[in-house]
Amino acid sequence: MHRPEDAASPFLSIVLTGRNDSYGRDFKERFFRTIRFNQAELSARGVAHEFVFVEWAPTPGVPSLHELTLDAVPGLRSGAVRWYIADRQYQDALSLNPRLQYLEYVAKNVGVRRSHGRFVLATNCDIYLGRAVLDAVQAMTLRPRAVYRAPRHDLKLAVDPSNIDWQVLEDVRNLDGPPRRLKPPYLAGGTGDFLLLDRETFHELRGFNEVYRSVRAGLDRNFVVKALSAGLPLVDIGGPVYHVNHVGTFRVASRQSAHANAASTSAGERWNANAIVYQNPESWGLGDAPETPLGDGLTRIEFSWDAVPPLVNLRGILLPAQRSQRSSDANGGADSDLEVRGDANGPTRDTAP
Repeated sequence: MHRPEDAASPFLSIVLTGRNDSYGRDFKERFFRTIRFNQAELSARGVAHEFVFVEWAPTPGVPSLHELTLDAVPGLRSGAVRWYIADRQYQDALSLNPRLQYLEYVAKNVGVRRSHGRFVLATNCDIYLGRAVLDAVQAMTLRPRAVYRAPRHDLKLAVDPSNIDWQVLEDVRNLDGPPRRLKPPYLAGGTGDFLLLDRETFHELRGFNEVYRSVRAGLDRNFVVKALSAGLPLVDIGGPVYHVNHVGTFRVASRQSAHANAASTSAGERWNANAIVYQNPESWGLGDAPETPLGDGLTRIEFSWDAVPPLVNLRGILLPAQRSQRSSDANGGADSDLEVRGDANGPTRDTAP
């Protein structure tokens, strides 16, 4: 738990990433709404928190997200946000897939590595935190060495995004399909929208997979496999987060087959994310990159080839371990009110204490 003597550091760091171009279409407005909502709810509950934002591959001559966000969400000027702008050369230098436009999880690693909170939540910029999540954080009962998960509930495209409140979020008629439940063994379902654990353990695992840099999808699930291989339990935090569907999401675009982002993100995604355990270098999260503080909570991460790992690092990819049969198969997709644990032989399931 967060102790009074730790007051210099926040209890919770929320890591977010984005770009200042048109990637994701109406990204900026969705981001402004969600961060405004989450900031207000966390502050109302007295939760000591910070937002750690990584602006990835900025386009020259376009206003930075840093400037736009502070103007749109004045409450962040109180010091609740720290901002990192990663030189756009890292996108080309790191990517092993020319069709992959956005190394989202490398960007998240940049934020995770530089977070100050006792606990770190890696999430996305169009996610509203649910009541159960906020209550759990407010109670400060989160325990270390556990990966907390929350189901993602998608809101319909028809929902007015400019008028989001609890009544809208919690009305099941506004959901794009039945409410999701987390299912063992990976408690999957919008995994990248909510991965919460203590900072020390996040650093021990060295963040998300940076060895396999040819894909965007599946890297969140692959992190869960990494956590299970380290013997960490997966814990359902007790309630959902909410995602406002929009044109351009992988889910919507795959149904409509009508958006360029679907083609760019789907390229080369057929890989066994459920079986590979990776080992990032000690310099994960651009740890060796030079940094230039610019004031107002803003830091520029300068480009340096010294911060770029080898194109191929076979030592960082471990052979898949033999895993036990999925408990969800044996139980017909049972509810996830159980804790999932894992070891070198794969995930197993125990009743949560």
